[in-house]
Amino acid sequence: MSEDEPNRNPLLIPREGSLATVQKTLLRFREHLIENDIQAGEPPLQHRDQDLPGRDWLPEPEWMSGWTAFEIFQLQEEPYEWPPALARLCKVISDYADESETGPNFALATLPPSHPLLEDFPTGTRVWFRALYELLVVKNGEEIEGWENLVTEIYEWVGPWDNLRLRARDALEEALSHRWSVERFSLPETKQNPVWTFPMALTWIATRDFRAMARMPLFCQPMNDAEEAVAEGGVWQYATKSLGWLHTEISFVHCKCGALSDYRFESWRHCTCISVAWEELVRHMGGLGSHIPELVFNLQEGWISMTWPDEADDIRFLRSEIMEKWPAVTPPSEALPTAQPSIASVERECERWLLEEFANDPKKKRSKSDFRSAAMARFGSGLSERGFNQRVWPKLAQKHGRDSAGAKRKS
Repeated sequence: MSEDEPNRNPLLIPREGSLATVQKTLLRFREHLIENDIQAGEPPLQHRDQDLPGRDWLPEPEWMSGWTAFEIFQLQEEPYEWPPALARLCKVISDYADESETGPNFALATLPPSHPLLEDFPTGTRVWFRALYELLVVKNGEEIEGWENLVTEIYEWVGPWDNLRLRARDALEEALSHRWSVERFSLPETKQNPVWTFPMALTWIATRDFRAMARMPLFCQPMNDAEEAVAEGGVWQYATKSLGWLHTEISFVHCKCGALSDYRFESWRHCTCISVAWEELVRHMGGLGSHIPELVFNLQEGWISMTWPDEADDIRFLRSEIMEKWPAVTPPSEALPTAQPSIASVERECERWLLEEFANDPKKKRSKSDFRSAAMARFGSGLSERGFNQRVWPKLAQKHGRDSAGAKRKS
């Protein structure tokens, strides 16, 4: 701080308004596009054949309707809030910048509704969806004129009018992803913990996956009015969001009840495996009691929660006790191939390989898509396209003078 600048209590500095915040963010994004000569291109319009049912327009399993993806994301967000789930749709679209090999990972039947703040970005293009993402996630967006109306119009465009398709692999990888912080920080602690809570034991029985356990937060009753429970006597909202993610993970990766094979992308509506895991744990505890948390479902409204009696805080299990009764198993082979994530050890091996390939290409003639195609062929199912694009390449490309920002500059 300079001598001329007065010492000001940061708590007394007026908060920047939502409009100013998003304007600054969009300005930086425009500057990034210009500096890196990233072209918006054309929106991938593919009009529906009016003689075919809607589900036959870019059908499963390669494609997923935008509405199906929205409902899956909604289950993992705060109930009755549309913007977070819509923002994740935009994230899936904008995360995949390279189209040279597979083409766009989304398709539009009609152009989506827009907003004056997005007028510098061609409507329906990937860069427009990135800008829309920033507009949807801004804090207190309802303060911006026309924001709430835009949210409603985007919701209706995605939903009842069925105007969006996403490549299913990308949407499911977003829905099932384990956050990097879980892998790096929470996973070792979870593995070492010899005493498990009720949610931890429930998660283990249903998944036999320590990473899934590491994503489970502390379960408790709401601590203040801002964390109002969605179910009577239920847990705080972040735990509700985590239960939604857990149910999705079980439905698409660990399903044993047949819902995955019978219902595919709608399996989360029908999968009973999380309930079966809860029943097994309750039997292990000797049966129902007033102190035992209970699952509460409202899938039609897009949430799953859990009650939390006062005595639930005291429920504990020995790790060895639970793992002896429910030992670790190999994940079932029924998981959707489109949901297959990268294996961490394979990604590390790919990093070493990529460094060697960089060294063999001193004039930097090879493109990212060329490296990616070679990596996918070399490492097979252990490496996902998302893993290469979002972790392996960004970690090394800029450090070694490769353009990781998008299209190359024109001479």
